[in-house]
Amino acid sequence: MFGLASDSKYILDAISKSQAIIEFDLKGNILTANENFCNALGYRLNEIVGKHHSMFCEPAYTATPEYRAFWARLGRGEYDTGAYKRLAKGNREIWIQASYNPVSKGGKPFKVVKFAADITAAKKQAVEDSGKLEAISRSQAVIEFTPKGDILTANENFCQAMGYSLAEIAGKHHSIFCDPAYTRTEDYSSFWRRLANGEFIANEFVRFGKGGREIWIQAAYNPIVDADGKVYKVVKFATDVTQRMSAISLLGGALRQLSEGDLTRTVDTPFVPSMEQLRQDFNTAVTGLAETMKTIGENASAIAAGSSEIGGSADSFSKRTEQQAASIEETAAALEEITTTVNDSSRRADEAGRLVAVTKQGAEQSGVVVRNAVAAMDQIEQSSREITNIIGVIDDIAFQTNLLALNAGVEAARAGEAGKGFAVVAQEVRELAQRSAKAAKEIKALINTSSNLVKNGVGLVGQTGKALEEIVTQVGDINGNVVAIVEASKEQATGLKEINQAVNTLDQATQQNAAMVEESTAASHNLAKEAETLRTLLARFRLPSQARTQAQQPAGRLDARQPGSPALHLVSRVAKAHGATAAAAQSWEEF
Repeated sequence: MFGLASDSKYILDAISKSQAIIEFDLKGNILTANENFCNALGYRLNEIVGKHHSMFCEPAYTATPEYRAFWARLGRGEYDTGAYKRLAKGNREIWIQASYNPVSKGGKPFKVVKFAADITAAKKQAVEDSGKLEAISRSQAVIEFTPKGDILTANENFCQAMGYSLAEIAGKHHSIFCDPAYTRTEDYSSFWRRLANGEFIANEFVRFGKGGREIWIQAAYNPIVDADGKVYKVVKFATDVTQRMSAISLLGGALRQLSEGDLTRTVDTPFVPSMEQLRQDFNTAVTGLAETMKTIGENASAIAAGSSEIGGSADSFSKRTEQQAASIEETAAALEEITTTVNDSSRRADEAGRLVAVTKQGAEQSGVVVRNAVAAMDQIEQSSREITNIIGVIDDIAFQTNLLALNAGVEAARAGEAGKGFAVVAQEVRELAQRSAKAAKEIKALINTSSNLVKNGVGLVGQTGKALEEIVTQVGDINGNVVAIVEASKEQATGLKEINQAVNTLDQATQQNAAMVEESTAASHNLAKEAETLRTLLARFRLPSQARTQAQQPAGRLDARQPGSPALHLVSRVAKAHGATAAAAQSWEEF
């Protein structure tokens, strides 16, 4: 197909299997292309045959004189080789390593054959690596050495950092940047042997620029090997960290002074921007710590004074608590005595209630008797009235008898002698009637007197009955009051029992409080010791001069005089109220 000899054809077939091949006429029109080329560019053969080479190039490039000159050289039979940027189908960017080879017949070019390999991935990686190296070179100091340490080249950043020009350092040894004493050590010799053996070394190093100026660098020494794995040069990437190391040195000194208790040291020299905030934070921290330590010192004094005051108060409180416990014990005993007295009063009130009930019953029975007596007197009065009536009848009979006797005497007188006997009888009857009338009058007088006496008796008995009824009513009222007193006494006894239990509970709580007060007292004394220890520790710190507030003086101890026991007064009042003797109070005084 290429019009070559049979051997040449076999060679071209072999090349076609591994490379992309395309043929153009001298004007750049596509004649044919193999499968590798079509696959690389993403086209089918029928899509490109007859088209111009420019379809694979950027339009801006095809309009340049360089592009026209490119085909003019090929038309004269000059070949061209290199890495080319081309556009595949869909304007996909690819890179190829290619050679454009004019083919001649009879000494005259008639077509161009291009052999190409797709190097897009490698080209992109190379561009990326180159960009990275350029970026590093723009931001870092870069210098290259032989494996023995001789300087090959250096970028501008390095020269500016060290204060040299490239001409001043090229060919010189790395040792010109080091302390002479260090370059004579085994460590320095070992440093370059390790690099020559391919060992990577990175650290912070102190170096010296032009004029002996000390410079700190953050650097990485990178051995570069050839195809045989042999180190042929060392590339160092470095960053000038002098200002950072200076800041670290200043900060380290300030921290050492801080560790020794000096809180007056601040760092006033500005740091590099990346560390300036650290300096400000350190100064702020030291200032704040100094203020805090001042406050702690002042508070320690106040705590010492306060703990002393608390200790005194706790001691006083402890004594008062003990006294209160004793008073509560007395109160508990007094309440027990009161409970006994109230129980006795309740018992006596019960007995009084029973006696009042008996009295009420007797009064009620007496009232019944009086009512019966009144009824009997009424009957006697009625009988007296009946007797009086009978006596009246007798008196009338006597009066009539007297009249009859008088009439009989008159008749006897008229009868003369014949009537003398009858007259005598009539006279005797008259006398008898007169005596009967007289006796009836006397009986009537006695009956009237007796009736009056009975009336008086009835009145007195009636009054007695009313008095007994009032007595019964009053005894009932007394009984109600006595019952109320009994109930109240029982409630008082119950209440006093509960109060006694509450006082016992209070006594136990007071005993526990007394124990806790003792613990609090011990704690306050320990606090005073700790405050003194804190003041001793604070004395190690050197603080900025500043007026200190005076610690508060301990307050005076509270008066621990024993208060009068209320139990003694309570026992006395109860004893008086219930008729007890003064011996109870005396016994409590002894207690």
